[in-house]
Amino acid sequence: MPRPRPRTRPTAGAAEPLPPARVLAPEAHGPEHIALDARGRILTGTADGAIRRLTLSPAHGLVRSEVLAHTGGRPLGLVPCPDGGLLVCDARRGLLRVGPGDGSVRVVADEVAGRPLRFCSNVAVAADGTVYFTVSSRRHGLEHWLRDILENTATGQLLRLRPGGRPEVLLDGLRFANGVALAPDEAYLAVAESAAYRISRLWLTGGRAGERDVLVRDLPGFPDNLTRGPGGVFWVALAGPREPAV
Repeated sequence: MPRPRPRTRPTAGAAEPLPPARVLAPEAHGPEHIALDARGRILTGTADGAIRRLTLSPAHGLVRSEVLAHTGGRPLGLVPCPDGGLLVCDARRGLLRVGPGDGSVRVVADEVAGRPLRFCSNVAVAADGTVYFTVSSRRHGLEHWLRDILENTATGQLLRLRPGGRPEVLLDGLRFANGVALAPDEAYLAVAESAAYRISRLWLTGGRAGERDVLVRDLPGFPDNLTRGPGGVFWVALAGPREPAV
């Protein structure tokens, strides 16, 4: 009989395998960014313009799937507000706010410096209420996103909206700006540049405030949405692997 192989212990720092993936809500077509509300329920926008909320049970999986609102466009990135409302980047309508409880939809910003927000993508909110959000392209809309990647227009933007203010451009010339997330101490913003296979960083505080550098480069695919997890870890959704033709 062959001798049994000794068990090997994972090396220090080795990643543990993820649990098996499963579909929670097959009726939610084209879900984009996801976020958790104060009660741990999953929020996402879908291709039909709906904002959905999924209630889960650790023991039984999906308990309830409900539609909170319809934006009338294509919701992408979203983030819950302290009052139970929701900020939504809609690729067709701009930055929106869904009211708590009633599903009302209000346009917060649909232009910057007199130019319409053609492709509003992702959003993050600081503790003081300042909103940071991205525009993927100023040349092409959602229906022609691939053209922007192929042409490498580098017309993406990072915008800031202070409470009571108007949108202002913090970074321009981004290569298909996408996901955005704040550091745990809000010292910097992480911004996914899909067409550049990287995550850029804009420092917000300290001696480097206003400086831009690269947080992660040479990703194996197109970075899309960003989510900050416990301990300051950033989760990065790759929309697809690198494409040699691009």
